[in-house]
Amino acid sequence: MKRLVSIALAVLAVGVFSSVRSFKEEGFLPPRSSFPELLLSDFSFQYELFKRSHIENGRYVYKDGKFKVTFTVDPELQSTVERVFERFRVKYGAYVAVEPETGAVLALLSSTKYPDLLFRNTFPTASTFKIITASAALETGLATPQSEMVCGGTADSCSPSVWLNSVYMRKRRFDESFANSANPFFGNLGRLLGKGVIMEFARRFGFNRKDYGFPWGKVEEPAGDYHIALLSAGLKGAHTSPLHQAFVASIVENGGVAILPNLIARIETTEGRLIYSGEPIVLGRAISRKTADALKEMMVMTVTSGTASDRRYFRLLRRKHRDLKIGGKTGTLSQWLYPEGRCEWFVGFLEHRGRKLAFASIAVNGSRYVISGYELGAVIAMRFANSNSPAHD
Repeated sequence: MKRLVSIALAVLAVGVFSSVRSFKEEGFLPPRSSFPELLLSDFSFQYELFKRSHIENGRYVYKDGKFKVTFTVDPELQSTVERVFERFRVKYGAYVAVEPETGAVLALLSSTKYPDLLFRNTFPTASTFKIITASAALETGLATPQSEMVCGGTADSCSPSVWLNSVYMRKRRFDESFANSANPFFGNLGRLLGKGVIMEFARRFGFNRKDYGFPWGKVEEPAGDYHIALLSAGLKGAHTSPLHQAFVASIVENGGVAILPNLIARIETTEGRLIYSGEPIVLGRAISRKTADALKEMMVMTVTSGTASDRRYFRLLRRKHRDLKIGGKTGTLSQWLYPEGRCEWFVGFLEHRGRKLAFASIAVNGSRYVISGYELGAVIAMRFANSNSPAHD
């Protein structure tokens, strides 16, 4: 077991925060002759085996005659997500929940009719990219949550030229702009930060990695100030997957430390000999705890006074579970690729009675739909809180 752990650490902890490298190109892949080593080095392989697993003694388990693999996914939470998807007839959607301190994936589901959405990393990040821009501004000291800036245009304006030149100018505050997803503030903030800083912080949050069989997000290098502004506001140039979005949320909830997502809790031989017992793979510190704490407070504002605050299920969640802390970032942007429609993200965290989750929910909807991608996360959070209550115990 120690050998496997050391291999995993050597292979996987090459660092989000050094130059982005492909394991294959740099020769970091472990020998492919060993099933356990292959499994630990390839998330897509972990997921393929998970899909073939069954529940045994309250855990998802896969057996192949030589090995027994126990997965991190919580059957109760997974079942909760499945019931929510069924109830609200989620046609195009996905949900991922991660334990932030360990990287253990506790739930992951794609719409049953379209089961490939978890790994699809072509969804526009939309305004969830403002998490990256906000992190860069806070970490570099360019701004504090109380910083103010005069910007042109309304909050949902999508034109950098308007943000600078509109006759309608108003003073905007950082934390309120985050909570209300004000494009002018973040577009101008990105121009002040510059291309190099924005790309660096995107990399710190895992964008443009090519390793581990994981659907990392992609960020195009902006050509000039106009495109820097669009990217920083989340309007163009960044794409991602539901799995990667949960990873982004986990960094914030884990005080700025990035832990590699994983699905493997234990690997044993069929005779019962323990080969591997899941240990967190720490990739490094993406942002300081101070920055992460400030981000969390701004994410809470999204729910209490921002873009998610007036949504029915968020209001119900706040009323029914006052002891639950939830925060996040919404993001909405239409796409014309499969699945065509309006991508609605909620990327965030929740804390309830000692348990913590980092999660991402997405739904792609047309003009008629049952539930938004934002509220998908709220309903599952409500169900989670119900099951995590003393009455349930």
